[in-house]
Amino acid sequence: MALPRDGITWLPVRLANTLGYFGEQNLKISISDGGKGMESLLGGSVDVASGSLAQAIQVATEGRAVRSFLLLYTRPTMALALAPAVTGNIKDVAGLKNHIVGIASPGSPIHQQLNFILSNYGLSPEDVSVVSIGVGPSSLAALEHGKVDAAILAGSAINTFERRNPGAVLVADSRSIEGARKVFGTDVFPFTSLVAQDSWLKANPDTARRFATSVLKAMAWMRSHSAQEVRANMPERDRLPDAEADLEAIRQAQSTLSPDGVMPESGPDVMRKFIAVSSEKVRTAKNLDLTKVYTNDFVTAK
Repeated sequence: MALPRDGITWLPVRLANTLGYFGEQNLKISISDGGKGMESLLGGSVDVASGSLAQAIQVATEGRAVRSFLLLYTRPTMALALAPAVTGNIKDVAGLKNHIVGIASPGSPIHQQLNFILSNYGLSPEDVSVVSIGVGPSSLAALEHGKVDAAILAGSAINTFERRNPGAVLVADSRSIEGARKVFGTDVFPFTSLVAQDSWLKANPDTARRFATSVLKAMAWMRSHSAQEVRANMPERDRLPDAEADLEAIRQAQSTLSPDGVMPESGPDVMRKFIAVSSEKVRTAKNLDLTKVYTNDFVTAK
């Protein structure tokens, strides 16, 4: 499977590996690092990838059958932060017009979130200039050194930024229920999930079920243990030097974990509207069957 180097967001999968839950299900998982999970999945180099329901919807309009089969979080731990250099000059999202905003990479889920936030404030994606700054330390460096005027930060990078910059201003923040409602118009925004090609799921239903069982067990463990215990079981390379930033990000992730991995019935339409802001293909799709971009079969199977 393919996972990006985001230590917090994909922690349930990492924990399923380090805690031995994949082994309990007689699964041996090979994890490749990188931010091109969907590309690897469609290319056939991995069986399972990090992704989102939005991506599954997007590739469905291209005639590719990919399904989200395990929901990890009920809302994304992302925030749109202003660079310290412009704090005081920009008051809100609308003030970003004609400014430079950092994203992970073009077309990424972070880029899509930025486009959606802009649309809520009457701006179009073309009203800002976007620059790829990656995630984690590279995104923080670009923001703090004034390479960009604002940036979408994810996971523990938000907490690190706030701790290092006491006057930090977040003009959009989806980590809390209130924040998610303000950004997305809904309490539950099923953004982060695991995805696989429909053909693989059909050919390997028992493997998919055991995979889902392993990750769900890790999610339950993550919810029921302290942030300190969770961090102790993180791969060492994924831990930030700022331990408190890690711990706060873990607590926030714990509060947004899906209780059962099930995609809510309203989720696909919410995500369709979200991705339509960034994708003309989705906006103009005539026969998009949202029942084919996700399945709950493997998280509810016994």
